[in-house]
Amino acid sequence: MNSIDAASEPELFAVACPQCAAALAVSDDLVGTVAGCPVCQASFLVPEPELPPPPPAPQAPVANASPAVADPVWREMAPTLAEAAAQPVERNRDLEFREPVSTLETETGAVELRRLSAEEKQLRRSRRNIVMLLVGTTILIVLTAILGREPTKKPR
Repeated sequence: MNSIDAASEPELFAVACPQCAAALAVSDDLVGTVAGCPVCQASFLVPEPELPPPPPAPQAPVANASPAVADPVWREMAPTLAEAAAQPVERNRDLEFREPVSTLETETGAVELRRLSAEEKQLRRSRRNIVMLLVGTTILIVLTAILGREPTKKPR
């Protein structure tokens, strides 16, 4: 393929549907036009493709790059910095991301609603499956007991 064919061939880039967030491959000749999502059939304007971040500039080797050797202040601080870097960092729990919590006021008090973790979802699914298995088994036993009985004959 020559350079003229490569330049005229449209390139594909990824776009997320604003309605359903489906990842779609769109050619660059559709930028600025209205496109339809094949998943949710929503129409949206195709944005400009995002440019990849530029590669980092190569670092030139520096002679005598160790600050401890070059500066007497660094020579004094180097052991302290090494000890500080070796200690585990304690995270501040107040600054951690928390999911939004909704609070419902009831007669008995306030109830906080939150999203379930993956482990909690799995535990609930397994409990629900066990309950459904027991209910289904009970229904089958009752049906076989009712339908499996021999009909009683009425005396004339």
